[in-house]
Amino acid sequence: MTTDTATSFVHDAQLSAFPPAVCEHLDARTLDTLAAITAGYRFPTADVVRSYAETHHAGAADGADATLLDGSGARLSPAGATLVNATAANALDVDDGHRAVKGHPAAVVVPPALATAEAVDASVSEFRTAVAVGYELAVRAGLAIHATDEVYTGTGSWGAVGAAAAVARLRNFDRETTAHALGTAEYHAPRTPIMRGVERPGMTKDGIGWGAFAGVAAADLAARGFTASGTVFDESSVAVTDDLGDRFYLTSGYLKPYPCCRWAQPGVDAVLTLRQEHGIDPETVETIRVHTFEAATHLQTSRPESAEEAEYSYPYPVAAALVTGGFTPAELAAERREDETILALADRVDLVVDDALERRFPAECLARVDLVTASGTYSSDVLRPRGAREQPLTDAERREKAAGLFEPTVPAETVSRVERVLGDPDARVDSLLEPWQGDTTGRRV
Repeated sequence: MTTDTATSFVHDAQLSAFPPAVCEHLDARTLDTLAAITAGYRFPTADVVRSYAETHHAGAADGADATLLDGSGARLSPAGATLVNATAANALDVDDGHRAVKGHPAAVVVPPALATAEAVDASVSEFRTAVAVGYELAVRAGLAIHATDEVYTGTGSWGAVGAAAAVARLRNFDRETTAHALGTAEYHAPRTPIMRGVERPGMTKDGIGWGAFAGVAAADLAARGFTASGTVFDESSVAVTDDLGDRFYLTSGYLKPYPCCRWAQPGVDAVLTLRQEHGIDPETVETIRVHTFEAATHLQTSRPESAEEAEYSYPYPVAAALVTGGFTPAELAAERREDETILALADRVDLVVDDALERRFPAECLARVDLVTASGTYSSDVLRPRGAREQPLTDAERREKAAGLFEPTVPAETVSRVERVLGDPDARVDSLLEPWQGDTTGRRV
């Protein structure tokens, strides 16, 4: 693929030509991302970035501002709203993901598309098309960058291309300007050494906020005449987009049931299954032995001191799930992170590399768990996490997840409203945002 091919896709793609299943996944991921953003505002990461954005990106010169999804009705410039909403989208690590790039395409594409669509008064149909275009190019940029650089970098490093593509589509750029937007976004995208963030978690995480922001800024620069020198698509050693318009990565991503690193989620499912099947008392568990792939064993933190450390932990989520019967945003709060019953159990988690599971990663994210008790050992099957392409969340499960993330900031009924508006070809994006445009700020953690 070349930059010209990508540019043509940005201009020519039409939702009407996409298979119905693609549009169903598109809307499901959009709903999921709006819910993740809303809940993300209840955590400190969003507060810090919002404070910065309010100082430096308070409003657009032409008055075309965009809404923050914290329920306050606050607005910033499209770039500022993108930065904060995209940061919030990944604040809980509960957003959509894709195994092929080991990252989060929707969180880096939906916020810039939403902010730009609001600023230009786009229709919902135009917004949906921009998200679809951005998602497909984001994943392909990730595949190309990983193949070319041979370094595993986080979502922000490649998601900026998808963000720029979505913005270029909504702003009706000509082909030359679009090409410069894509090239500038990729060239200026944040370097995101993801394994450092896994081993030493901080608010930097996957670089999603800055990747989305870089895409918007690149589009603004290109509109002013800033030129780029091509994209990674001109250099890639793999043909990542010869099938643009024929193959859709939108249909092969996953939705996450739990607010933690995807790598830990099969272990969470395993302990919950054993807990339910055998009625295991957590206090009788001497060891939780998790057999998994090598990368997951870097999630070592057993006593997290922040929400980010809890999300990038393996011991804490499985211990919390075994004690409480689930793993929700409540388990990321300080009160739960200081629960000694959970922490003592987390100290007894052993992470073991399983060669067979290692060979199946990253195409599959798998684990099996042994719960060692005084009366015997209970072992799970090899499990993949719920929400995977092979084991998708049901419609009821994904709607329940979204409703739980929306409340208390906006009503649970926002789920049905979003679905209804996304299905209305005559609706404007502003109508999609109405639930967040009043002063309904939710509880903060």
